[in-house]
Amino acid sequence: MAQLRIGARWVLPVTDSPIENGRVVIDGGRIVAVESGAKPRVADLDYGDAVILPGFVNAHTHLELTGFRGRVPFTGSFGDWLRGLIALQSAEDAEQAMSRAIAEGLRQSLAAGVTTIVDAGCGQQAADAWCEARANVVGLFEVIGMGPRAGGSHSRSVETVRRLMEQCTARAEARGSLRLGMCPHAPYSTAPEVYRQAVAYVEERDLPIGTHLAETREELEFLFRGRGPLRELLEELGLWDGSFEPPEVPPVAYAEWLGLLACRPLLAHVNYVSEQDIALLAERRCSVAYCPRTHRFFQHEPHWYRQMLGSGINVCIGTDSLASNDSLSVLDEMRFLRAADPSLDGELLLAMGTIRGARAAGLDERVGSFEPGKRADLVAVPLAASRDPVDALLRGASEPMVVYLAGEPIDPRTL
Repeated sequence: MAQLRIGARWVLPVTDSPIENGRVVIDGGRIVAVESGAKPRVADLDYGDAVILPGFVNAHTHLELTGFRGRVPFTGSFGDWLRGLIALQSAEDAEQAMSRAIAEGLRQSLAAGVTTIVDAGCGQQAADAWCEARANVVGLFEVIGMGPRAGGSHSRSVETVRRLMEQCTARAEARGSLRLGMCPHAPYSTAPEVYRQAVAYVEERDLPIGTHLAETREELEFLFRGRGPLRELLEELGLWDGSFEPPEVPPVAYAEWLGLLACRPLLAHVNYVSEQDIALLAERRCSVAYCPRTHRFFQHEPHWYRQMLGSGINVCIGTDSLASNDSLSVLDEMRFLRAADPSLDGELLLAMGTIRGARAAGLDERVGSFEPGKRADLVAVPLAASRDPVDALLRGASEPMVVYLAGEPIDPRTL
């Protein structure tokens, strides 16, 4: 197959400066070079007044909840919100609904220019959807087990997930763009011994691992005192037997005690921390998936992402699920954050939605920036005339006009 040169008014390599009238050279689904406008070669495809940049990376989502947009209002208690979500899930045909939701979430993501997704999901339905996805997927199987479900085998036990991962290994390897790992759900839903089982499994096999951490004040109350709305929810669900002993430490210190931070995990949210916590996360080289619009939905206190970035933590962008957000678009997420924090460096914000997410997913050698040898996943977005294309992209409202996966173009309107 002949080389293909794709050009536009601006090319954003992410790990290098913007290139005016640049071109991305693709061969065999890989990036061969990024050319400047000073070179005489003409693009085979020129998108004109647009910006070409790497496909976006969604560092944290739950595609299985795609069908729950606007259906579970937040009234001030995270425990109450979870209760409402669980009630809705229980009322539906779970398996069919999950399969449809993940497929629709993948479609919406790709239409928004998201070409790499870190998705926390459950069971065979998630595995099948991930294996059929056109985008790159890091599929993290959720592990849950508290009280009477901390031991034994059930649909989200470490043992069940381990078997499912081993069954899916051949399919994942055949896909080439699917990486499997585990996601012990959260400190209030996953007993210490279950966390440690998951940590041991992924450490031995060098697999990705993530968790929700320091997400709410209610989580802190649970860890320090073993009380509050999350304890009440566990009791209602029959998941409390008194065996959990509150460690009386903050979530980050608890994760360190569990051995989780040694795995360089991808930590979702991390909303409630201290300077000491941030120093430990930086020392352990953890990644943090900050979800700005979900953060607003739950009315959290200001996030510490600025301090985290200043400490060298790999902060990236996630959308979380549509149960707490308006879209699965990382570009929407970045634009929201830019409007909320105008002084945040635009190129840093762009990296948070691309190469930093790829790094958190363990895929930064493959995607997230325009460098020779990387997969040709890219997106073109119409752009008003500007001498600062990053700022224009982040302050604009245009949606992707075309998305490329491994060098193959996709019209978002046809998805």
